[in-house]
Formats: sequence, structure tokens, C-alpha cells
Amino acid sequence: MRLIRMQLFKFSILFLLLNVNINAMNMFSDMDCIQGSFDAVVEHKAAPFGLSKNILTVSKNDCSISISHSKLKFMKNNWNIDVCRAPVHIKKDEGGVNVIKRGNGCKEGSSDFCKELSMIEKILQDDGLIFATGEKENISSDHGKIYCAYLLTKKYLREGIVFNRGRQYEGVLSPVKVKMNTSNVMSDVKEANEPSEVSKPLEDGPADF
Repeated sequence: MRLIRMQLFKFSILFLLLNVNINAMNMFSDMDCIQGSFDAVVEHKAAPFGLSKNILTVSKNDCSISISHSKLKFMKNNWNIDVCRAPVHIKKDEGGVNVIKRGNGCKEGSSDFCKELSMIEKILQDDGLIFATGEKENISSDHGKIYCAYLLTKKYLREGIVFNRGRQYEGVLSPVKVKMNTSNVMSDVKEANEPSEVSKPLEDGPADF
């Protein structure tokens, strides 16, 4: 019984390690997101009667991310965010371009920057990540594109990280792809499956007097 429990425990560890490895390998890399260029459009019917649509459009070209959002046809917002440009700021299209700087971030009260940041994050989440099709790990899908834009804007606007062209990034946006070494676990499982040697009692022979 003890041997069976040990085998089950080792197989559970192996299964967990393999799952972690597969999930990490499927996730797009930081550089896939930072260097990528794409367009994504996500639409869904708006509450309360579904007579109009909420439309989110995200376009990315190198470091520049454009976010357009329309709600109830007449409520429209347009932002442009360059995650490689300092100081950290948001460009908002209000007929003219309104530049909103990050300053001290959102730790010292509710500034205009914090209000815009909260609105951008809410729109990307509520009208983007929730309704976009595909898997977020796949940057070729609308879900993956919106997720990439969400991660970049969060790092740039909320955390104040300015990305540099030509620099390699790893583990900043998404977990590092770790290659798990399961050989030791497999070896342990194999050893657990092998029957242990049982000492045989010595046969009684003629007494040596």
C-alpha cells in the first residue's frame, strides 16, 4: 500500500510539471507582443436592450497602440499610447490632441491621468478581454491581441515602464518559458515501479562443527 501511494504521488508531480510546461510554452513571448503589429475589432450588443453595439478597436504598430471605443453610437473615445516614449503619457483625441502626463502616477490622488487610465483598463477588460474570440495565449487571435495591448498599457501607464526599441525583454509581460526537466521525476517513478529486492532466508545446511 505504501508503494502504491508513493507511485501515485510521483505521477501527480509529473502531471503537474508537464501541465505547467505546456501552458508556459503556449504563451506568446514578450517580444512577440512588443514587436508585433496588428488590428483587432471586438463588438457586442450593448445593454439594456441590445439595440446598439459597443465597439472596441485596437491597432498596434511597433510601439504605438491606438484604442478606439464607441458606445451607444454617440459616446466615442480615442487614445494613442506610445510605450517607447518618455515621459509616460496618454494622447487623447478630443477634436485636438490632449496630452495627459503620468506625473507621480496614481498614488497621490485621482488626477486626470488616473481617470483616463482607469477608463482605458475598464474598456479593455469589459469590452475587450471578456468578449474577444480565441485564446489569450495566442497573439494571432483577437483575444491574444487585446491581451497583449492590455499588458503593455498596464506596464507603461500604471507602472511607468518605458520600453526601448532594440532591447530584448523576457518575463516582463508574461512568465518566462521554462523548460522543465522531468527526467529526474521519470527516473524516480521508474524506481518506484521496480520491485525492491527481498532478502531470502538462508537455507539450513549441515552444521559445521
